[in-house]
Amino acid sequence: MSPDYSRRYLTIRVLYPKPGHREDILAAVGRVSEAARKFEGLVEIGAWTDQENDRIVNVSLWESKEQALHATAAMHPQFADIPWSEWERQPAENFIGLSRAV
Repeated sequence: MSPDYSRRYLTIRVLYPKPGHREDILAAVGRVSEAARKFEGLVEIGAWTDQENDRIVNVSLWESKEQALHATAAMHPQFADIPWSEWERQPAENFIGLSRAV
């Protein structure tokens, strides 16, 4: 039996590092990713770099929306020290809860 992909919950966050802060952002994303891996329901998480457009694309895939929201709420206080707005040249673009179409 194949998995029920319709319940899966996908998030994508595109980050735009200021000069000199790419490694700061990657380290912070690494911290968040390691914490997320401790939660039930995580299928995949990671960051990809887009050198041509100088951005970092962070992706997480969860078994369900409920599991993703639970993990996010539980993790949020752990990362209040990350100065995202100081490290980014523009606000991140967030695509949360994308539905699989095909």
